[in-house]
Amino acid sequence: MASEPQVGPSASLPHSLSETERRAARYLFAISDLSESGTDRITTSELGNYLGVAPASVTEMVSKLDDRDLVAYEKYRGVTLTEQGRSLATRAGWRFCVVSTFFDSVLDLAVDDETAFDFGVVLSRDGMLRLHEIVNSACLELCPGSNPDANGCAT
Repeated sequence: MASEPQVGPSASLPHSLSETERRAARYLFAISDLSESGTDRITTSELGNYLGVAPASVTEMVSKLDDRDLVAYEKYRGVTLTEQGRSLATRAGWRFCVVSTFFDSVLDLAVDDETAFDFGVVLSRDGMLRLHEIVNSACLELCPGSNPDANGCAT
């Protein structure tokens, strides 16, 4: 059985997250996604536009993530993920990808990104592993942490 990617000692997303923890995971995932465009530092305005939230909300959450050492934030310079933040973002991205792939390839249903992300965050580890088993061949190299040599997703 394939396993969820283990990317750090605190990388596990609990079975049930508070709304604050869901928001934190969404922000970490967004920072990671925006960073893939080659920009190391992400501005709070870029992050706000990506998430569709007000600048004050972005600053508040980024400050909280900085306090938890999940991001490095410098006012007027932007935000980057720390190693721990990147690990959690990878985990959230893997879960998002598996859920999206399941809806698309198995159920042949379109699901919006926010819903797929929320499903991925709230599903238990066993639930995620079961979905991964079902979509493994369909996922190919799309998920964060995928192993192209293993022709699978986040192994």
